[in-house]
Amino acid sequence: MKKGKIIILGISLIVLIGLIIFASTKTLDDGHLRIEGIRVKVPNGTLSVEECVKETANVAYCEKNFEVNGKEAKIEFKYQDFKESGYPTTLIATINNHEFFKKENLNLEVMGSNEYSMFRNFKVMDDYIVFTYTNGTSGRTTTLYAIDLEGNIILEDKDIDKDNMVLKDYTTFISYDKNVITVYATRMVQDIAYQDKHICSANKKDIVEAYYEYTLKNGKFTKKQTKTITAKEFIENKKIECSE
Repeated sequence: MKKGKIIILGISLIVLIGLIIFASTKTLDDGHLRIEGIRVKVPNGTLSVEECVKETANVAYCEKNFEVNGKEAKIEFKYQDFKESGYPTTLIATINNHEFFKKENLNLEVMGSNEYSMFRNFKVMDDYIVFTYTNGTSGRTTTLYAIDLEGNIILEDKDIDKDNMVLKDYTTFISYDKNVITVYATRMVQDIAYQDKHICSANKKDIVEAYYEYTLKNGKFTKKQTKTITAKEFIENKKIECSE
């Protein structure tokens, strides 16, 4: 009997130790995630960042690591200031604990996807990290950023040119080559409206889309337009039928 009790006790201890180890190492599912003592109710995709560190990522936090000219850089994106409803009111981003981005007065419950935040197209360029930020899903809301390791914003460009020329959203609109960023920008709304009218009403020579290059030299970016698309070319490329 004593031997049997010892075996049972031993098994119980092993199971208990296993449960303790499991509980201490398991990452909580987002459905049970608590931040600031509040149960989080942030939908998946509300904060969307390319290639987060998987071990620490959840619906309210993302970490990215870079090497910039031999120096380590950690960028953190996180929601904070949670309401009792489980929704945050603030989104911040820091690099090596230096804040470079802050979005306040969030109202995710009401605004839904219009409050989503998407960070994409990360690239180390010289002493800087370049990326794009898209605010919501309504379109025409993407900004091009470049920051240094202390959180200083070297480049912040949304209105690429006059007359509502902005970065295209959700397409292959950006590329990198050494010290040059090439972006694709547009004055079009949903590929059909131009200056609040149907594209067919536009002057055929009007420039409705264009490519721009940002060249980094001596710590500064200079921008120039490199290729243009007229209303006539846009209509032809998109195979839009216009009545005469």
